[in-house]
Amino acid sequence: MANDNQKKEPFEEVILEPNLLNEIAPETAMERPHIKGRLLNVVLCIFAFGMLVGYLFFAGEGEDMANALSSMRWPWLVLAVLMVVGYWFFESVCMQIFSRDMFPKFRFRDTFLCTIIGQYFNCITPLSSGGQPFQAYYYNRFGMPLSKSMPMLVSRFVTYQVATSAFCALVLLFRLHYFVEENSALTTLVVIGFIGGLGLLLMLLAIAFWRNGIVKLMTWAFKLAGKMHIVKDPEKRIVDTTKTIDDAYNEMRYMMKKPRLFARSIAVTFVQLLEFFAISYVIMRGLGCDGDFLTVISCQAFVYMISSFVPTPGAMGAAETSYALFFSTIYPSASFVALSTFIWRFLTFYFPIVTGMFVTLAVNRGDAVRAQEANKNLE
Repeated sequence: MANDNQKKEPFEEVILEPNLLNEIAPETAMERPHIKGRLLNVVLCIFAFGMLVGYLFFAGEGEDMANALSSMRWPWLVLAVLMVVGYWFFESVCMQIFSRDMFPKFRFRDTFLCTIIGQYFNCITPLSSGGQPFQAYYYNRFGMPLSKSMPMLVSRFVTYQVATSAFCALVLLFRLHYFVEENSALTTLVVIGFIGGLGLLLMLLAIAFWRNGIVKLMTWAFKLAGKMHIVKDPEKRIVDTTKTIDDAYNEMRYMMKKPRLFARSIAVTFVQLLEFFAISYVIMRGLGCDGDFLTVISCQAFVYMISSFVPTPGAMGAAETSYALFFSTIYPSASFVALSTFIWRFLTFYFPIVTGMFVTLAVNRGDAVRAQEANKNLE
């Protein structure tokens, strides 16, 4: 454990030190992951929220904004909030599918808590890179060995990418003509988003069927980058990347041996994505507007695909801009676009941050109390 006298980083109080679980089962213990630039990420999130509020008032034109606010139907917006929670629920169901196969005694309640915590760290880290390490850490704290939680998280990542790419392929098949006819400028963004998602899927397939070749190619690339002084310590990069490739390879082979498990996870993920992308349609109805459901789903799917590759916490900037661009062809005025962008971004980004932060604090506080009680009993 860390020394109590060690200097704490800003926002360090969000994550407390590991509790007695790590003392009882050191063979499965995991050190708390560290997020570089956590303070900077949080400051960026606050700055982005300020910009979002500014955009709301800048884009909203007096009378049109008043009309948009007066037409708001609160039951629809409450439904949108519940759908965000529903997205976490379906994510937990997918994780529990793998948990039942790898560690059957793990409780769904704890899976749901780990999911919310993972969403929180996904939002405040670039490319959602913080979610999985902290989920593994909290799975460990709840009693699941790392030998089970890490493969489970990698399996979930693979199935999520496969399902997302397939979902967007279907969207592109049925709605490409809409983007070409209504706003040809967006067609380029649609294609770029789809190619990005497809490229990641093809990379996973290449790892599954051409693992040795990928490792050799990666090793050659890092050594070349090291000689050109582009990459520092290329040997360490090679070791780390090889481990990542091996993890992905093992999980891809694992799922190929269990097609039913893979199929169940893909099916639940399709429902999860449909429900999540439909939040934009519910917001639209909440603002008193109407539109074609499939078109709204298509726009939201490609907002997601495009923003997924932007290396800022929560894809800030890219998510808001792409949402406003895609939905400008659907809403009747700029004021409605601005208000819907604000509501969507608040529900899908800031709401998970606030909820996840409180859940993380609550879990840590509960562990601290139990640790104190255990120490008193030992005395």
